Amino acid sequence: MKKKAFIDKLISNLESVPAQADVIELKQPNIDDLHRRGHQLLSFIGKSCGCSFERGDWTEQQDSTLVRLPQGARAVLYHPSGAMQLTTGLAPMEQLFGKLESKAHLTKLVEQSARNLNIKQWVSENEELRFERLWQIKAAAADREGKAISPVLCRAVGAYRHYINGLPVLGAASVAVKVATEGQLDSLSIMARQTSGKTIDRVKTVPPEQALQKVYQQLERLMGHSKIPLTEVAMPQSVQFGYLSLSKRKAQRLLEPAYVVSINIEGQEEAQGYVFTVAGSDSPYMPLALVGNEAITSPKARYGMTTAEERERIAAC
Repeated sequence: MKKKAFIDKLISNLESVPAQADVIELKQPNIDDLHRRGHQLLSFIGKSCGCSFERGDWTEQQDSTLVRLPQGARAVLYHPSGAMQLTTGLAPMEQLFGKLESKAHLTKLVEQSARNLNIKQWVSENEELRFERLWQIKAAAADREGKAISPVLCRAVGAYRHYINGLPVLGAASVAVKVATEGQLDSLSIMARQTSGKTIDRVKTVPPEQALQKVYQQLERLMGHSKIPLTEVAMPQSVQFGYLSLSKRKAQRLLEPAYVVSINIEGQEEAQGYVFTVAGSDSPYMPLALVGNEAITSPKARYGMTTAEERERIAAC
């Protein structure tokens, strides 16, 4: 498969890309507001699950706050992003499913739990949380003779994706709900960043062909010289266009459009998989890391990526 055919294959995995997209400002979490949201989360979940989460041991750490709760429950609040994670204290092998269930049944179970938890309260009214996929956590074993024992279904996890103006916010699952056999909550993860309601800019999007050329160039540079053509071993898994959200431990001032591409490398002794991200506009606000490098803040960084003090220092250079 030649380069053009490979890029065409990437494009075939991509849904339609709008001609323009908004650059959206994010709320910058401060510790007081984050703790208030944390108390709100614990109070609501406690009432929904019939647990006592009103009191806990709150320990502020460098970039997060750890909340130790009764009966082994705990919560973590991440200062840079405002992300929140709660585990209710269920033991890993407690409240197991009696049998392997169908995906339809498990999806219905996690969606009912999500409705009971009112997960939509964690995004703005004009934004959406859409169910994206179901994960199943199973345990398997063998007896002393080495005979395999049928796997046991331990937990079902429903992943939800945050959508703004019809575009997905790409990265880790925006919300993840993990439940046990009767829908008992095991854990809840909220990674959706809060928007301020302000649009910074409306930018023209980069055509898919142009953006995916950069992905090919990065992959070619990463793989190096080989007798086997790159296009014969590189298998596209997913190609998405949307807003890029960084990890929960990284601060972020805005959401801007980007292409995110997942590629597997076949025919190797060890499985390899890569995720590439390239800017979705000609005038990106946020510098993206090249393969194997951390992103370096550029002096050309525009509003939303630097503080007022940093902008003044850059202007003085």
